[in-house]
Amino acid sequence: MDAQEILKADLDDLVFEGKNKSYGAYELRKKYGKHIMLALLISVGFYIVAFVTPYVFALMKPAPKEIAKKEIKYTELSEPPPIDKNTPPPPPPDLPPPPPKTIKFTPPVIKPDELVKEEDVPPPIEEMQEAEISTTVEVDPNASYDFSAETQVVEEKAPEIFMYVEQMPEFPGGQVELLKYLQKNLRYPAAARENGIEGKVVLQFVVDESGKISEIQTVRDIGGGCAEESIRVVRSMPPWKPGKQNGNAVKVYFKLPVTFKLGTE
Repeated sequence: MDAQEILKADLDDLVFEGKNKSYGAYELRKKYGKHIMLALLISVGFYIVAFVTPYVFALMKPAPKEIAKKEIKYTELSEPPPIDKNTPPPPPPDLPPPPPKTIKFTPPVIKPDELVKEEDVPPPIEEMQEAEISTTVEVDPNASYDFSAETQVVEEKAPEIFMYVEQMPEFPGGQVELLKYLQKNLRYPAAARENGIEGKVVLQFVVDESGKISEIQTVRDIGGGCAEESIRVVRSMPPWKPGKQNGNAVKVYFKLPVTFKLGTE
């Protein structure tokens, strides 16, 4: 290929110079631009159709029918009649009902027939059934009463047991002395040692106003007799410093964890 042909030739001719142009690759490279342009036109046409189609269907859809509004008719009210000043107003509805008719109950007195007065005769049964019995008792202001024989029974309320107070109960000497006491007096149960049982037992008890411990309960047990040993040690404790609420000693629930661990003795 001379210089003139090189200047006029395109890139494909230069690439396939001296090669088999009928193999197929040459034709694909020659028509590559046309294929790209065709693909671009098809894509643009597809997007145009996708955007235009909803508008076309909206134009083809029939217009909605207008719903006729109902006509509202108003009724003109006539003027109220004039108020007659001579007519008394009706009574208010919230007036209380008249008090029921009552019959005073008086103790019976035995008298001769000639001394019986008309007011002493009891009213007829029909009148007594329709009336209500008055429970009003008349007191003689001049009479003297002796109330010394009467006694008033007052039930004493059991003291409240608090869960939390301003000043919680405390072992004598504080937390450090409590741990020392447990380490000194606690014995590892044989059954727990043989079975390799370790863990934490949680007890709950009440510390009363004088610091004494009562109502010991097991909240958490690990078995092997550990809970029983913990209860034994707690029962042997000296009196605690009681808890206080508003400056007064009160009963308080207290939870105590007791740890059992092999190899610490």
